[in-house]
Amino acid sequence: MKKLGLGIIALLVVGAIYYFTAGSEQITAEIKKQVNSKLTSIQKEGFSVQNREIKEASEHFILSFDNPKKIVQFFSHQGIQTNVNDVQMLKGLKVAVDIKYLADTYSAVSFDIYPVMLPTAITSATTSVEDKKLLTQVEKMLDQKIFIMHISVNKLGNGFKGYMNDINKVLHGEKDIRLNMKGLTFFGGIKDNAISSIKQDLKTLTMNIVDKIKLSFADIHSDYAITGKTPYDYTATYNMGKIDVSTNTAFNFTSNSLHIESISRTNNGLVSGSLISTIKKISIKNKKQTYAFNTFVFETNASGLDISAFDKLQEINVNNRKEVNALIQQMISKGVHFEIPKCSVASIESQGQQIDGFNITAKVDVDKTFNIIALETNPMSALSAVDANLNITLSKGLFSEIKKIPQAMLALMVLQPKDKNGKKVFRIELKKGKVTVNGMPIL
Repeated sequence: MKKLGLGIIALLVVGAIYYFTAGSEQITAEIKKQVNSKLTSIQKEGFSVQNREIKEASEHFILSFDNPKKIVQFFSHQGIQTNVNDVQMLKGLKVAVDIKYLADTYSAVSFDIYPVMLPTAITSATTSVEDKKLLTQVEKMLDQKIFIMHISVNKLGNGFKGYMNDINKVLHGEKDIRLNMKGLTFFGGIKDNAISSIKQDLKTLTMNIVDKIKLSFADIHSDYAITGKTPYDYTATYNMGKIDVSTNTAFNFTSNSLHIESISRTNNGLVSGSLISTIKKISIKNKKQTYAFNTFVFETNASGLDISAFDKLQEINVNNRKEVNALIQQMISKGVHFEIPKCSVASIESQGQQIDGFNITAKVDVDKTFNIIALETNPMSALSAVDANLNITLSKGLFSEIKKIPQAMLALMVLQPKDKNGKKVFRIELKKGKVTVNGMPIL
């Protein structure tokens, strides 16, 4: 939904730029010209424009998602990374757009966007009586414009803002489904006829299948900004106050204070990036046991990936193994570095007891001589082009708990840890096709 929403925003606001010194009639005429030009061009990008009605100060049309392969390319040019298989699920989707010119003191142009027809993948898969009953209710919600988004572009043409109407609906069936969404708002900047930044906020999102499962998300905030000339030059942050999943089998999962930071940049046709994610607390409960993981941290870095190959991977059928392998080979052809500087949990709680956690680090360097085909026919030969190491540090308390697991106990008879600073340490290395654990060869 986030990708689709951002894609539609990008599609509609790029042409709405003008200077406030012009007269209102000239302004309206210029915006109409830009919108008309954009609608003409996107019909070459996998969309079609239907039922268009043009009035003096308003306009209406329906945007149909027809060609997934072309739409993937369009989204990519707007900075939205997806793939053909994902967009294939949108084929047949129809979205209505109502435009108003000079609607208020803020807006040069405003858009109301709402789906009027579901994707073919949903309608064609609905065969049972129960599913058809639910589908009929969803289609009625479409008729009522329940899923409507409002976007306004300012009179300087350098910014926009919007919101989605709150949703509070019940779908009646064998198990009632309750949908609730509150407080979805967003705003951003426009530069060189394209979105340069966007911030989004969502207070709550809940789906409850009565007496079966409840999913709830609260206090979601995201911030995305383009920092260069390609879709791979960006910074992004993502925060979520709480995730809660509970079932009728007394299983419950919660996470508190999720934070993600991501940076991507390009240089000479290669992309590199980093990601840092933290969760203050993860809790898992079932009928018999309760676990809590405190201060989870996961960091990754990657560099050396070929951009052109990565772009093509988004456009092909992932089931075409030959083509996928060829593009992966091209993507790593310059040599790739991957690193996990940190993957850790500070402490673990269970049955009223608390023990210290673990820390994992890893590095992988793939030489440009690495051969995907050779990996399938002669894995050990191909691995000679890979240097890697994995470091696992466990607290003594956690190590003692792991030893109680029969499968782990058998593995530890072969993989002996080292004692270091009161902790159990494993260093696993792959070099020149040979694997060692704490210096002892195992392959």
